[in-house]
Amino acid sequence: MTEAEDLASVTEENAVPEENVPEENAAPEENAAPQENAAPEENAAPEENAAPEENAPEENADGEKPKKPGLIKRIKASGFFGPGTSAVFILFGLSVLVYILSRFISAFAEFWTRYPAQGIRFLLAKATGWIPFSLAEAVLLCVPFAAVGYIVCSAVSTRRDGSTKNYNRWLRPVVCLILAVGITFFMGFGPAYNRTTLAENLGLESVPVSGQELYDTASAVVEELEPILGDIVFDPDGASVMPYGYDELVEKVNAAYEKYAAGADYVSHFYSRPKPIALSEPMTYTHIAGVYTFMTGESNINTNYPDFLNPYTMAHEMSHQRGIAREDEANFAAFLVCRESDDVYVRYCAYANLLNYLTASLRSADKELYNDFIRGRMPSQVQGEFVAYSRFFDKYRESVASKVTGAVNDTYLKSQNQKAGSKSYGLVVDLAVAYYKNACSK
Repeated sequence: MTEAEDLASVTEENAVPEENVPEENAAPEENAAPQENAAPEENAAPEENAAPEENAPEENADGEKPKKPGLIKRIKASGFFGPGTSAVFILFGLSVLVYILSRFISAFAEFWTRYPAQGIRFLLAKATGWIPFSLAEAVLLCVPFAAVGYIVCSAVSTRRDGSTKNYNRWLRPVVCLILAVGITFFMGFGPAYNRTTLAENLGLESVPVSGQELYDTASAVVEELEPILGDIVFDPDGASVMPYGYDELVEKVNAAYEKYAAGADYVSHFYSRPKPIALSEPMTYTHIAGVYTFMTGESNINTNYPDFLNPYTMAHEMSHQRGIAREDEANFAAFLVCRESDDVYVRYCAYANLLNYLTASLRSADKELYNDFIRGRMPSQVQGEFVAYSRFFDKYRESVASKVTGAVNDTYLKSQNQKAGSKSYGLVVDLAVAYYKNACSK
């Protein structure tokens, strides 16, 4: 633009001024005939104005300037919006409306989670359940390579054809993919964070608890645990040993969930296969034992953790898959599910994991009561389990990955009305105290 203006200014500077023509060289009067050729010079000015006349907007028969195409026509001409893209945008708008309503109306969130969203989660779980590996993990690993390839291909294409239509042809799939992820969250999983609380669905009064109440609840859990401890095998390091493989565990936890869901109207059951994570050992540095990926409908399990965590983690992620989104509630639902199992090891894992949370909270609430419990009530086998777990975890305890994922998870949970953030996992003790207190009153 600037260069074009500079070039235009040169023509005026290089023009030969008329006053520099020597008068003595003027043609004699008798040679005036050539003056007849001056007419073309008089007509030169109109030629200079010809260009603007050519560029002037054409007028129609009525003398009016033509109107610009309407917005809809311009959008269609851009090549961005087709029937499919328009449908995705409309569906995204509806999903945002559903999510907003669920944030403000818990009864609506409860209804949506139990029925329409349950159908979405079911379909996603079945659509990906036949794949033997974690689709979410595979996608996550492929995203960087796919992104680079897509950027390179789109750059080459748009360089050859720089039209807006071609640019939008490459942009459209990316936008639709992002919106599709948003739709699955806003319609399938997000409303579950705002549904009726698990305490209300169980008929419990969940209130802050005292150290004594934690002590009493932990003692009640030990009373249920002690009769089955003789059936559990422990290795020389003190860790319990799961007496079967991963696939058999999947069957046992599904059976336990089916049994539990039969008496709970707030959660439904369907068969699903939680996926073992291939990169479980590196993932342990993030301190993540399992994750539910709402966009693929999969429960994913970190199998690198000690055996006693796997059944509980599996039940926890399956609870998310069935619409129990809050972390403390998914933890307590996992306890209730595993407690219903016909398998003694799955039941042991229910009690051991809950005791882990209870004793940690008791240590923070009342150090003296905690010491009394450890010395007088905690079974030596379970104490050995926790010591072995602590030794296992030493390798992964301090890591940059855990700090990053912890901060991300904390921010995400707080954005979903879980004010305690990542600390909400430990709030399972409030539900446990209320549950056992209610059981004692009956």
